[in-house]
Amino acid sequence: MKIRKREQEKSRNRQFARRSKREILFCELSDMKNIERGTEDNYSCDYTSFEVLNYTIQISNEKLAVALCKLSSKERDVILLRYFQSMSDQEIAELYHVSRSAIYRRRSNGLKKLKTLLKERN
Repeated sequence: MKIRKREQEKSRNRQFARRSKREILFCELSDMKNIERGTEDNYSCDYTSFEVLNYTIQISNEKLAVALCKLSSKERDVILLRYFQSMSDQEIAELYHVSRSAIYRRRSNGLKKLKTLLKERN
């Protein structure tokens, strides 16, 4: 009886040793390995969407989204196109049929307002 228990214990220990050679604990995985193995679910409630011309721009930062909502639509649209669609002032000006300097003013005024709004929220 005692011999069987010892044999079972040895067998379990050998099995554990074999497993430990092949397996790694999740806490021991590097961040990059976790990213490769895992996925992240995105839901519409996780971000705020803005419609600008034919683009749908999604903002996941709630503070930024609330601050952007408080800007005028012209300022908000220019900022979203510039920083989230990587458009130049000239490209945005051509889309809105206004001068480049008008777009520059909208963007710079919008950024000033955005900066103060974000400071207020902190």
